[in-house]
Amino acid sequence: MNHTHNMEDSRQQRKHVSCDSMTQSILHVIKRNCGAFDIEPKSILVQKRQKSLKDGDFCVPKGCFKINEEEFLHLKEKLMEESKPWTCPVKKVMSDPYNSLLISLDRSLTYKSVISSLLKSEVPCAKVSKNEIENDTQKWNDSKPVERTVLVHVPDCGDCKTLEQLRGLVLTQHVINLLHANGLKTKLSLLNSDADTQKWQELLNFNFDYVLRREEKCDFENILDRARHSEYRLSHKKSNEEDHSLLHTETTSESDHNTADVKKLDKLVLDAEKYLASTSTDSGVYDKNLGKVHLTEKGGITDTLIQMSHLQTCIEKMDKCDCVLHIVPDKKGFQQQKIDLGLQMLVEGMPKQVHMLYGSVTERKSAATQKMNTEEFYSLRFGQMKEASVMKYGECVKGPGWNKTIENLTVASMKFELLLNVPRNIVKLDLSEGNDFGGGVDNRAGAFVMYNCARLATLFKHFNKAVDDGTYPPLPSLDSIDFSLLREEDEWSLFFHYIFPFHDVVRSTVTELLPSKGIYTKLGTHKICNYLIGLSRSLSSYYSHTHVLVENRPNLLPTMYARLYLLKALHFVMTEGLHLLGVTPATQL
Repeated sequence: MNHTHNMEDSRQQRKHVSCDSMTQSILHVIKRNCGAFDIEPKSILVQKRQKSLKDGDFCVPKGCFKINEEEFLHLKEKLMEESKPWTCPVKKVMSDPYNSLLISLDRSLTYKSVISSLLKSEVPCAKVSKNEIENDTQKWNDSKPVERTVLVHVPDCGDCKTLEQLRGLVLTQHVINLLHANGLKTKLSLLNSDADTQKWQELLNFNFDYVLRREEKCDFENILDRARHSEYRLSHKKSNEEDHSLLHTETTSESDHNTADVKKLDKLVLDAEKYLASTSTDSGVYDKNLGKVHLTEKGGITDTLIQMSHLQTCIEKMDKCDCVLHIVPDKKGFQQQKIDLGLQMLVEGMPKQVHMLYGSVTERKSAATQKMNTEEFYSLRFGQMKEASVMKYGECVKGPGWNKTIENLTVASMKFELLLNVPRNIVKLDLSEGNDFGGGVDNRAGAFVMYNCARLATLFKHFNKAVDDGTYPPLPSLDSIDFSLLREEDEWSLFFHYIFPFHDVVRSTVTELLPSKGIYTKLGTHKICNYLIGLSRSLSSYYSHTHVLVENRPNLLPTMYARLYLLKALHFVMTEGLHLLGVTPATQL
């Protein structure tokens, strides 16, 4: 029996070495071996510790799991024994006044297993299996592990002139990258994109697979014909009584869309209340004030019809579509629900739709009476970044090379500012003049992360040059590295908090893509930024008191090599994280 469980845990660890899988393996061992005790297994909680790792990496608090000395010794023996085949075995088990169990991993073996898995991987570190996503979210109807495709619909980026539209574009880029990193395919529907939007897309490294190009027209008549024959169509008389109810968000379009045929039609209105009453949709999922969905009004088509036709055309052009993700400003969430319901009423077999709302962007400190636009915001940050670079490096900061570097730093800074918050929260920007960015920590976060990424890249350039010059022998293979020489607590802290859990952080960003209840997705678009900032702070602290490249002495080189592999893994996860943000990692100071 125990042998079978050992083999299962061993396979689990070899398949995917991560902090979360380690936590689950420890929990399984404890639950299996507490049957002799009068303990409810559901009450047991294994937690990853944040501080005092020298006393234990994982803990089981006494508040949820109280055991006596005999039970402690029994579980200690089982954890030590059953973890032997694991790639990250348990080395020590203790207890203290607050925790029934304090569990420490074998650091040397864990370093080697995780760093080896990371650096030898042929796919990006962020990549996790489709099975894991499907099991974690329980979001797809069938259980077969097939490739899923998400249609990402962004109706409100427009010309990207406002900071809110810029936030929408930055969020969209990050969301698509996170979906790709988690094994999902995407197609993009970017409504109302124009030349200005394309300029910002190029600056932001925004390059994705569109379903429908701007110049391609949609067949509005298809949706209108379905509406004419729909059981949810309001009668002409009843819809006329509702003339006054047309919301400002459902405006009539006078654009170059095919309005000629529409003008010959009576007003077409769908009854959302009737549809919701006839379906099994949970109460409270949609706004109770939705009422009517207007497709035509005053002889023209509405924005609602434009979006519905656009989405229907996109879905028809796709080989498959498993989900539609609407990314819209909070203030337009009500309107987007109408589009959602309109498609459900008229398009048979419509894929599941979820909504991601994002808040507005405001100015925290500014004497200006007029709101700053995207162009002005970029110019402000570019000027501040250039001024800071001149102060640090002098008059050599000039020419196309430096301009490209400052441009890259500026884009990184802007993205961090717009992504640090949970999407639905308001972003407050400090738009004060001066090279101190107004003194705001958020404003400097992107530059700080890029500086630390460049610091690591520069370290390895110096090492490789020293190897070429004959100062050092080449870096040995990872298998020959003695990681027991990494004895500093901040080295283990860097590894345990940032290298070990990187897969888990990336996976956690999309675990609630399709919520079990409601229509609002909870994507963790703030997590990667905050992860990178925490990593950079810890790395900066470690780097300030640790001299990595030492003299070429036999007694010093083994420790230097172990540290180089640790920093190599940190650089890897840092660059992967920046790629998820659509930021080109800095390669030199």
